[in-house]
Amino acid sequence: MKLFMKLLLAVLVLAFLLPFTLLKNEQGNTLMSFSDFELPDFELPELPDLSPGKDLIPSQVTSGGMDTFYKWYDPKGNVQFTTEPPPDGVEYTVKQYDPNANVIHAVKLPAEDRDAAASEANSSANPVPEKSSQGQTSPYNDNSIGKLFENARDIENLIKQRTNSQNDTIN
Repeated sequence: MKLFMKLLLAVLVLAFLLPFTLLKNEQGNTLMSFSDFELPDFELPELPDLSPGKDLIPSQVTSGGMDTFYKWYDPKGNVQFTTEPPPDGVEYTVKQYDPNANVIHAVKLPAEDRDAAASEANSSANPVPEKSSQGQTSPYNDNSIGKLFENARDIENLIKQRTNSQNDTIN
């Protein structure tokens, strides 16, 4: 098998070199020459002027410090969001957003819930390890696992409310 591979490689090299050496045309010149091959002309694209006096990022902020977006439908019925107004004759709505505003609003708990949550956090900060049936010590107990699932459900509900609020704002 090694001999076959060596022979195959030798035949391929010979087949590659034949047009450059032994095979000739009617005028007696070789069919190909290495001068026939040229590298493509690589040119760098023209770079923009980055002088310090120019703004590198165009500002779309209106006088009130709000970013303005235009929502409109193209002729195919697709929703378009742009920072420039659509062509004349197209109905659109203007949406403005404060880029410095927090997107996720804080959740405010009533005073009694805050006190209960703080006392529960203090008590669950150092849980008492329980012994499992195999005699190993476990850092988890039924109350902490139940509370973990309850917290996960609360977070899921908050995410759903936030998504609905964002969809209402966009639409």
